[in-house]
Amino acid sequence: MRPRADLPGTFLLFVYGTLMRGGCRHDPLAGQRFLGECHSAPLYRLYDLGSYPGLAHAQDGGVVHGELYEVDHALVARLDAVEGAPSWFDLAPVEIVGRVGPVWAYYYKQNPTGRPTVPGGRWDPECDP
Repeated sequence: MRPRADLPGTFLLFVYGTLMRGGCRHDPLAGQRFLGECHSAPLYRLYDLGSYPGLAHAQDGGVVHGELYEVDHALVARLDAVEGAPSWFDLAPVEIVGRVGPVWAYYYKQNPTGRPTVPGGRWDPECDP
């Protein structure tokens, strides 16, 4: 189950790359409620995919740093288009330290084997549009 564009209200979205403030794909989130910087539980790996990162579950994972937003459900389709969902990325629950309840993030859907990881799990959000 994932957030649905046809539902009223909002959902919590963890962003860790180009959707962050200062990132080239931040525009859809510009009018949404920024809840602050945060980090994941140590269950993930952040891969360097060139001009953007990709989040994946990892048995020997670490912490991923990012930002948390309260996002209107109506933006799901636009965010999916920006993130290439469901082919390249797709929404799924993520564990965020200090948060109880559902928080969502875009996970990388391709095989990350051979890709380098982002040192310290912290991506610089600047990129070329």
